[in-house]
Amino acid sequence: MKELLNKLRDGHDIIFKGLLLLVSLVTIVYFLPKEAKFQYEFQVGKPWLHENLLAPYDFAIYKSDQEMQEERETVTRNSQYFFDQEEIVGEEALRQFEKDLVSRLDTSRKKERKIYNRLLPIGRSALAHIYKRGIVKPVSEIEDLEEDQLVVISRDNLGQEKVLGDLYTISSVLEYLKSQYNRIDDDEQRQLLKDLLIRNMSHNVFYDAEKTEAVLQERIEAISPTRGKVEKDELIISRGNVVTEPLYQRLESLKREYLKRKGGAGSQYYIAAGQILLVGMILLVLVLFLSIFRQHIINVSNRVFFILVTFTLIVLMGTIPLYIEQVPIYVLPFCLLPILIKAFYDEILAAFIHVLAMILIGFVAPNGYEFVFLQSMAGLIAIFSLVTVRKRSQLITTTLVIFVTYVASDLALLIVQEGDWHNIEWQNMYWFAGSAILTLLVYPLIYLFEKLFGFLSDVTLMELADTNSKLLRELATRAPGTFQHSMQVANLSERAILNIGGDPLLVRTGALYHDIGKMKQPHYFIENQVGGVNPHDELAPEESAEIILDHVLEGIELAKKSRLPEVIIDFIRTHHGTSQVKYFLYQYQQAHPDEEIDLSRFSYRGPIPFSKETAVLMMADACEAASRSLPNYSVESIGKLVNGIIDSQADQGQFANADITFKDISTIKKIFTKMLLNIYHVRIEYPKD
Repeated sequence: MKELLNKLRDGHDIIFKGLLLLVSLVTIVYFLPKEAKFQYEFQVGKPWLHENLLAPYDFAIYKSDQEMQEERETVTRNSQYFFDQEEIVGEEALRQFEKDLVSRLDTSRKKERKIYNRLLPIGRSALAHIYKRGIVKPVSEIEDLEEDQLVVISRDNLGQEKVLGDLYTISSVLEYLKSQYNRIDDDEQRQLLKDLLIRNMSHNVFYDAEKTEAVLQERIEAISPTRGKVEKDELIISRGNVVTEPLYQRLESLKREYLKRKGGAGSQYYIAAGQILLVGMILLVLVLFLSIFRQHIINVSNRVFFILVTFTLIVLMGTIPLYIEQVPIYVLPFCLLPILIKAFYDEILAAFIHVLAMILIGFVAPNGYEFVFLQSMAGLIAIFSLVTVRKRSQLITTTLVIFVTYVASDLALLIVQEGDWHNIEWQNMYWFAGSAILTLLVYPLIYLFEKLFGFLSDVTLMELADTNSKLLRELATRAPGTFQHSMQVANLSERAILNIGGDPLLVRTGALYHDIGKMKQPHYFIENQVGGVNPHDELAPEESAEIILDHVLEGIELAKKSRLPEVIIDFIRTHHGTSQVKYFLYQYQQAHPDEEIDLSRFSYRGPIPFSKETAVLMMADACEAASRSLPNYSVESIGKLVNGIIDSQADQGQFANADITFKDISTIKKIFTKMLLNIYHVRIEYPKD
């Protein structure tokens, strides 16, 4: 048992790589379609390149999607609309009318009894007519129906066809009622009849959307998907014949019948087993290549993980059109794979992995040979066109090369198959262009994989942190005080991050660039002033504040112009957060004691720090700058300064978005205090015995 555990411990790296291969295999096989593959490939307008095809069995000819859609649209246009007519509504209206009439007239009095006897039959007759004919309730779903539209009215469970215009609406029923109460000469009686009739008007015909939809669906489902049949041994198409639309439907029908007969659970198990063997062989070839020719890659789990992840993701991307028919396979950017591999490794490995992936996708792609040929050519040319992927212009050129390769390869296949180029499918040109443009996604993907796998990220940061780089040399020349300040902030930040956890190289690099905006007007910042001359003495406080605040925006602009990574620019944006330039704010308050001050004129625009690294930089920047103005340096004065500044920043909510704890802040205070004491050579007094 102990020996087994020792073997497992010593071989954990091999076990991990084996698990990676297994996960990759299972993932790919899971997403591959579990259905038989029709052995013939064909396209409308292309010649039939196989032998004469005879029907292996009887099968029905299925209608095309367009035919089915047209028939469905015809059924929908001619569909019936169903309404329910509720008798109880009319009966209740008649009872209520008589009740209202009695309540308005005193029938014990002869005169009013006479009025009652006159109005009652008129009203009852009008209401009976109206509710028998029906008052339809408007429905937004059928507002566009014409008045001559035939509809079915259900009344007492019996359906009767009527013209929609024969039904009353509220507006038309009011016109009819007008003709009824105008039969009364007496104004008061006429008004009474009008009021009572209108009061008892309500809809009694209602649209039955559920039944209408059910009948429509029933009729749509009744549409036959087939027309005619092909009998066994009947000639379907001869070799060399152009695949016309009718022939295409016959071939599609045969394909559907073939897949139906080859379906079933048992067949799916065989297909899955075959796919496992197929994918397993591809992965085995990849492993053998790495083991023999690229041992420095296969010996490192992280590198194997990267290769398997990219390989698997690209293969899965190739299965998208199988699940989403609207996505054409040629618009997918398969050239991402070789460019990604080339960005981190060599050209031969990139080409080898790309060809393996395209062969695997070719088994499920339509016109597999054409697909493999097109994608292999485009991927190989893309690799050869790239020396490095560090320059944006070079990758843009590569996308153009990919597009030209697609077009040339497609044209070559067309000429070989048909003998001329006149039947070129121009729609494919759009897909090829889209695929080439989508290849530009390699930029964020390279950055993403750098972060996920750590490839070249440290090297990139080290290159940026080199003080001999152009931008930092310019900072040291134009603003030497700011450069020295940035170096001290970098040291403080790096030491703090090493203790609380984070990326020390990232925070150091960010610290070196955080104040590059001061290069524009360096003499307005105290660390660059010499000879006791302060140009702020000649400016109003608000003007001075504007200059100080602008160094952040100018730094961002300069960083973007110099193409610094966005993660470094974030340090420039956040190193002051939303704090205020209190010195000039205080001066302004003293000069304008009665004025309501717009604090935004004296506040940085932010945002506030959103990571440990940016939060630590804010603390280090403020503490280092403030420490320069201390009148004397002692343990007490530096400790008080560091605690006061960081506590003030925390109270202002500057660290609200950063994943930093109170414990981290306490550790940072101690580190900054100790380092500033060392910088200013303050001797710590130890207690005497």
